[in-house]
Amino acid sequence: MENRLIPTPRSLADVDLRSRDIIGRGWGKLERLVFRHRRFDGGWSDEVTRDMYTIGEVAMVLPYDSRLDAVLLIEQFRACGLVWGEATWLFEAVAGIVDDGETPAGVAAREAREEAGCEIGTPHPISTVWSSPGGYGERTYLYAAPTDLAGVGGIHGLAHEHEDIRAVVVPLADAYAATQDGRIVDAKTTLMIQWLILNKSQMA
Repeated sequence: MENRLIPTPRSLADVDLRSRDIIGRGWGKLERLVFRHRRFDGGWSDEVTRDMYTIGEVAMVLPYDSRLDAVLLIEQFRACGLVWGEATWLFEAVAGIVDDGETPAGVAAREAREEAGCEIGTPHPISTVWSSPGGYGERTYLYAAPTDLAGVGGIHGLAHEHEDIRAVVVPLADAYAATQDGRIVDAKTTLMIQWLILNKSQMA
């Protein structure tokens, strides 16, 4: 059995997109996709229907102060928990939507200022990830960035975007512990903190 982690060569020629319709609009858009795709045995799948919700591409950054060995996180209300009857104020890394004409790295720097009053150095790419590829079209660019976190913190956010954001500076070790004990439950933030634990020498 082949057990090497080598992606199967694929292109859009391996997808037969039958239809793509917008079936809902709000902050983002909900699309219904009907398609077939090439199977691993060389044939074609049956026709599949999937609904995909997309707001856009996102840039996310974890500011890190090597002198303090500390990171900046933000806390804010997220509506996701309402689906399950829960109140969800989450700790996360700084993030924002990439608008037309912007670069992900530029958005990371802008959002650090807007959400936390923090000026960052050159963002270091961690990865580009799909948040929930079965039904969510968001693609997220993850970064860590050097910064000076002395005096950073407090309440931030843009009123016209309904933001009420609390910025906190915490030791990296405490942030890692929070990914283990349930204080941090955002998957992307967890990934970024774990990356930094392993690679913080690159941020010196």
